[in-house]
Amino acid sequence: MSGEASGNCLLIANIYAPIRGGSASVYATLAAHAPAGRMAVLASRHHYESDAEIPGWDQHDAGVTYPIERVRLLRPAEMPPPRNRLVSALRFATIDLPLRIGVAWRTLSMIRRHRISVVCLGELNSLAWLGEVCRRLAGSKVVCYIHGEEITTSMSQAGSFGLRRARTLQRADAIIAVSRFTREALVAQMGVDPARICLLENGVDTRRFAPGPVDEAFRARHGLTGKRVVLEVGRLVPRKGFDRTVDAWPQILAAVPDAHLLIVGEGPLGPALRARAGQLGVADSITFAGALDDADLLAAYRSADLFAMPNRTMPDGDTEGFGLVFLEANACGRAVVGGRAGGAVEAVRDGESGLLVESEQPENIARAIITLLTDDALRQRLEAGGLRHAQANSWSHRITTFTALCDSLVAPRPKDVSAIQKS
Repeated sequence: MSGEASGNCLLIANIYAPIRGGSASVYATLAAHAPAGRMAVLASRHHYESDAEIPGWDQHDAGVTYPIERVRLLRPAEMPPPRNRLVSALRFATIDLPLRIGVAWRTLSMIRRHRISVVCLGELNSLAWLGEVCRRLAGSKVVCYIHGEEITTSMSQAGSFGLRRARTLQRADAIIAVSRFTREALVAQMGVDPARICLLENGVDTRRFAPGPVDEAFRARHGLTGKRVVLEVGRLVPRKGFDRTVDAWPQILAAVPDAHLLIVGEGPLGPALRARAGQLGVADSITFAGALDDADLLAAYRSADLFAMPNRTMPDGDTEGFGLVFLEANACGRAVVGGRAGGAVEAVRDGESGLLVESEQPENIARAIITLLTDDALRQRLEAGGLRHAQANSWSHRITTFTALCDSLVAPRPKDVSAIQKS
């Protein structure tokens, strides 16, 4: 890799493309946009939640232009909680420790071969130990990339678990926050010095997401021909608010009989969403498409009439750190409806790129969607504003901030990293 004096970065992430999701997309896009020779990636071949091999990881890696290496797992696969301390100790000795030794060996090898001076951790808790290894054995600077939900839930702040997270953040050389909401949470809930936080709001890959014609073949394949399509994309978890959209759907259908809801994504809430649609008698006007590949996801954005993700903050504090999908939809020329919660208030410009609603009440969601489906002039104005908003937030602008942060950490006189985004 280039430039011994440069802050060459090794990004380490459990969740990485071709896995779908906001953080995976952010990391892969960041690496793809980095100047040649400035970034390498270490990721896993298996998903820690299921220990199943990630479909298509090898094809993905063969198509990238930056160095990427894979280990089987970066953290142990999820298991039921240990029954007692003896079981916990045995697991650590026979599972965790051998895995850590292998991961540390590969990481230190990559640091040496690619002249790495900055290690960026894409997961706060499970990779904290690796940050310490890199700092102590390789002299690397350590950056934590924080999206929001990993620090805002009450569980994340509780007891020794919360203390470990706070200690990791306080030891880091710098912390990236993807939104002002996340930056404020880092300061208020984790006691992080604001001078060590670099604001790097999520950008959108406008080389990939851009306006284009409606894909009639995609519409026909999913039963959407002749329909007014409302698209939702994301992991099927409560904070995304998809359940509230389903609850609002009878009211929407009453006002717009040809409306059809297309839900793209997978997750634990899926069975409950399908059951609720059946209970409300609207199952015929809702399509659950599951996960889509890159081409079909782009077709979904372009073939929809508008996008919605009425996110909300859950009782335990779980909330949306930003909401990259809003920018993806805007970049494809679609107006959006989002929840007035978490970092979505930064991703969506209310009245400019879309509409923000108090999404606990389904009637608020219904009112916003009905308005955009029936008011062509308003929808078209928001589509144009959304496209401008997305283009102004392209990753081509964000990568300059990231590389400046890495360079500043290895400079003879490091600067206040909070000033980098403003410089």
